[in-house]
Amino acid sequence: MNPLLQMYIALRFIIDYIVDFIFGLFLNGTRYAISKPKNKLVLQSATSLARKIRRKEVTSEEVVKAFIERIKEVNPALNAVVDDRFEEALKEAQQIDTDIKSGKIVEDDFKRKPFLGVPFTTKESTVCKGLNVSFGLLARKYEFGGEDSKVVELMKNAGGILLGVTNIPQLNRWCECYNPVYGVTNNPYNTSKNVGGSSGGEACIIAARGSPIGIGTDIAGSLRIPSFRCGVFGHKPSHDLISTAGLTFRTGAENPTMVTAGPMSAHSEDLIPLLKILLDDNVNKLRLDEEVNVKKIKIYYMTESSCLRASPIPSSMKKVILKCVDHFNSFSEAKPKEVNFEDVKYGLQLWMQMLTKEKDNFLKQIKNNDGEANAIVEVIRFFTMRSEFTLYTIMNILNEKLFLRPNAEWAADTIKQLQDEIIKTLGNDGVLLFPSEPYPA
Repeated sequence: MNPLLQMYIALRFIIDYIVDFIFGLFLNGTRYAISKPKNKLVLQSATSLARKIRRKEVTSEEVVKAFIERIKEVNPALNAVVDDRFEEALKEAQQIDTDIKSGKIVEDDFKRKPFLGVPFTTKESTVCKGLNVSFGLLARKYEFGGEDSKVVELMKNAGGILLGVTNIPQLNRWCECYNPVYGVTNNPYNTSKNVGGSSGGEACIIAARGSPIGIGTDIAGSLRIPSFRCGVFGHKPSHDLISTAGLTFRTGAENPTMVTAGPMSAHSEDLIPLLKILLDDNVNKLRLDEEVNVKKIKIYYMTESSCLRASPIPSSMKKVILKCVDHFNSFSEAKPKEVNFEDVKYGLQLWMQMLTKEKDNFLKQIKNNDGEANAIVEVIRFFTMRSEFTLYTIMNILNEKLFLRPNAEWAADTIKQLQDEIIKTLGNDGVLLFPSEPYPA
């Protein structure tokens, strides 16, 4: 390895250690894990709860009430749910129970509505009728959703009962959940840690068993990072398959886009059923019902990204990756292989170039489309304690103005090359094991 590169990596380790130490001095005193649930209903998957409601083994009201009580128990410590509709949710559950008991709801209704009577949540930036839609911006603090986003509409049509909305960073543009409207969201396993972003509030309340399933969104890890930090399952589907109408300012006509909604749950068995709902008419484009022989899956793995902008992956995480590799090695027909997609190291530059193709105007939207953010003015306001934006938003504003985008032709060629290399390696039966980010919560 190049000596300068070795020095740089060593310096990164030292800086990371110092930062962790300093923050630990202030935050370790607030460290604790939330209590375990007393009501066993909240430990079950959404799929299991739907089945029990269908079989009349439990009522929808009992299920909804259990999750509401759990939210009320843990939310003061976590600050995950930022607006709710508990009364309406209970009324909807009671009506479902009445219709099931009277025979008004029959077997065909359960087939059309696979999550009938099951509660769910979504992030505050996914518009829900009657609930807050501040997007973490003070300028939108008292704005409420006029109609449901498409994904929420689909979930309600599938029988889901919306409980509330969860915390996000400002305009979903950060990997931590903090904004001046609602404050910070804490990790349920260790409240001195953060939950990731932008779907951090969603991952948090699901991990705390305050919601069985949720709808996240993702443009650069916004669904995957919080799922990773909170220990839940989250899936970002291929883009342009799920409607983006009602995700922040989006109308759904912004395709092609890197933004997509996706399913989140504490149980892996919920991912495909929820994904099917979100896909709507595009469900037939994917082979979600095709049986998979796990023994025939080819496992590939990486333990480093080679990206100098990212912190090195710690040994604790590498051990977990290798433990997973050993598990597959014990029964897979093809032995797992370590790979190195060299161009992954350009990930940030490639993503920044792709971001220029998005139809959103961040500098306008961060001002609630009332003018455009001025980098110099906002920096002055921030350091004179007069800013309506967080430090990370100021950084994003500066990034929009100052970050040098890579050569577009080089970026397009590199993306195509990396894409081809990954597809060729994985084929139709390969899985790549790679961390969602280079460090734990």
